Amino acid sequence: MKGSRPTRKSTPPRRLPRSKPTKTSPGPVSKNPDISVPPIPDEPPKVSLWELIFFFGLIGLTSFGGGLTAYIRRLAVTQKGWLTDEEFFSALAIVQILPGARVVGISVYIGNHLRGLLGATVALLSIMTPPFILVSCLGLLYFHYGENTDSKALLAGVTAVACGLMASMVFEAGQKSIRGVFDVMMILITFLLVRLAHLHVQYVILLLGPIAIWWHRPRPDKKDEAQKQKEAVS
Repeated sequence: MKGSRPTRKSTPPRRLPRSKPTKTSPGPVSKNPDISVPPIPDEPPKVSLWELIFFFGLIGLTSFGGGLTAYIRRLAVTQKGWLTDEEFFSALAIVQILPGARVVGISVYIGNHLRGLLGATVALLSIMTPPFILVSCLGLLYFHYGENTDSKALLAGVTAVACGLMASMVFEAGQKSIRGVFDVMMILITFLLVRLAHLHVQYVILLLGPIAIWWHRPRPDKKDEAQKQKEAVS
């Protein structure tokens, strides 16, 4: 038609190039969507064998009168950061029901945790050899000066310090492990069975262990269940 303006051809909008998706390494995937996969635990810190020798040798030479477990925990967990409190107390619970000294079991566990079988062997020899040599030499002196009042006072004072270290470890463990009334009841029952009924520790663990495991079993979160119900309704 005359007088009509010529129509311009509309140019299509320019499309920006799509960015290629970056490939990510697949993590652990659970076949059941209702079950969450736990995170992969961190690797233990890299520690040299010489550091293990110095660490356990120093513990063997500077610990007197007992309380060695608390001393190892303070150095390995608090100062060095080689273990977490959860790992240390889990190892202590296992060592408690095994035959042998707790100190030996804890040392072997820490050495194996850090450097495998070689680390466990080094830790065991390092914590046992210096005290063996020192006690052998001091034993000869004790036969001559053991009845001295100053020697008895020194041993009594060191024993009191060891009891204080153990009490401190028990207090810190209780703060991080006791979660409610049930845990307090288990502590009281264990104390009564071991202290008053004179029941062996292994029997107490076999009796109360399954009950504690059942009580602290993994339970689904109530918030997650409510969210799933809302999604199912919608």
